[in-house]
Amino acid sequence: MKDSKKHTGSYYTPAYLASFISKRVLSYFEGRKRVSILEPSVGDGAFVTELAKERNVNINLTALDINGIELKTASDKWNGKSASFEETDFLEFSTTKNYSAIVGNPPYVKKNILTSKQIHLSKKIHSEEDLTEASVKNIWTTFLVKSNTLLAKNGVIAFVLPSELLQVKFAEEVREYLKNQFERIEIFTFNDLMFECKGQDTIVLFAYKKSENKGEFFTNITSKESLENNSFVLRNNQLLVSSKVKWTHHFLTTDELTFIDNLKGELKTVNDYSDSKPGIVTGANNYFIIDRETEGKFNLSQYTKPIIQKGLYVNGSVVFDENDFKELEESNRPTRLLQLNDNDKISKKLCEYLKIGELEEIPDRYKCRIRKNWYVIPNISERPDAFFFKRSHLYPKLLKNNSNAFVTDSAYKVSMKSGFDLNSFIYSFYNTLTLLLSELDGRYYGGGVLELIPSEFKKLPIPYFEIEQNQFEKFTADYKNKSNIEQILNQNDFNILNSALGMNYDNLKKLTEIRNKLKKKRLREYANT
Repeated sequence: MKDSKKHTGSYYTPAYLASFISKRVLSYFEGRKRVSILEPSVGDGAFVTELAKERNVNINLTALDINGIELKTASDKWNGKSASFEETDFLEFSTTKNYSAIVGNPPYVKKNILTSKQIHLSKKIHSEEDLTEASVKNIWTTFLVKSNTLLAKNGVIAFVLPSELLQVKFAEEVREYLKNQFERIEIFTFNDLMFECKGQDTIVLFAYKKSENKGEFFTNITSKESLENNSFVLRNNQLLVSSKVKWTHHFLTTDELTFIDNLKGELKTVNDYSDSKPGIVTGANNYFIIDRETEGKFNLSQYTKPIIQKGLYVNGSVVFDENDFKELEESNRPTRLLQLNDNDKISKKLCEYLKIGELEEIPDRYKCRIRKNWYVIPNISERPDAFFFKRSHLYPKLLKNNSNAFVTDSAYKVSMKSGFDLNSFIYSFYNTLTLLLSELDGRYYGGGVLELIPSEFKKLPIPYFEIEQNQFEKFTADYKNKSNIEQILNQNDFNILNSALGMNYDNLKKLTEIRNKLKKKRLREYANT
């Protein structure tokens, strides 16, 4: 193992996956006696081990790694065959050679952890391929782009990559780049996390410079046996690729995508009805958000405000009130935000608490470091009328705030624009189409966590339906007493979707089936059928 996965981005490839990728790449060159292969980040040598087993093709291997110890370990697995093992950062690697294939598992390192030299090189590599700086968010994108420049005219790239490639905004430009550079692209998604890295969903990409069967092809793998037996089916999904739909949803049919797209076109969005912005950014939640015991121990009550730290603290209700907040306090959750001002007099007990922060190096954190006083949180503003939690599990949550509580940036603060009613807006949100579109427009992470970034939430289509106060009260009671969200959707769907879109029961059933398909894939229940 490498010393720091966070900084080196090293997550090792299971042997069966390295075997599958190696065999599939070599099968592309069937009939050739000699191929040149580059592995730009060799790690523990999983691919080297598999390629060393090849007996029918003479492989000229170039293997690189920034870690000399691991490079030596990998070189010992090559059994003396024709190869070059070089200790270098791939971003600095220079060669006039073009390779038949480039394979591997590039490091996953966010831009803010890269060195200034690596950032400069990444920007240069992207710029030379007419890509913007916005596509430089993680080092794996640069590995992918640079690898393409080193590939022979009939070559193939085979990489293990994060599922970010399929769904996040910055990777949209990279997806277009791949479509323009390769005649055939194959994407393998997986039901289960493939690595020991917590929360990192992975895919496998095969990109072929030349192919008789052109296009973008997708498959979902439910077991390693299906790889070993080649019992998977790659399907072309041209509508998905030509639209702005994220490639994670490749298992939706053309009919389903068209059906959803037509419905979206008839609706206004969250941003048409409301204003939203992220909640409070403390820079160190575990320090600035405290429980009642800590508040009492350091006599901090005059400096605190009530706050909700996480979405999991508000499960079960669609209205959050003072009784709900008291329950949080009584369960010893951290519910007090330490709000200090630049001109506050620092008491002896407060000074003690601030010294704890200094010992924990809180002032050195970026958000704190850029403040006039590291302990003064800016932009606290007013308590929100409602909040939407950006991350969710079974379904996203929009709640009315009848308490005095603020929220952290785990939620978006919501207020209504003139002419629209908050109760009606919240009621309207809970319908199958809007929850389906949350799945479609958001992105998900290992473990099935769904996230909508601010722009995705603002653009979320919603069929606004006006209701009276007594209807909202009934909805609130029904929501609190529900066994699952499907009960609420069954009650709301016809009212909302028939009124807004004239939907009949057959189309409502179709919507439900599509949402279930999306949710099951995110929660790793989807079968490769």
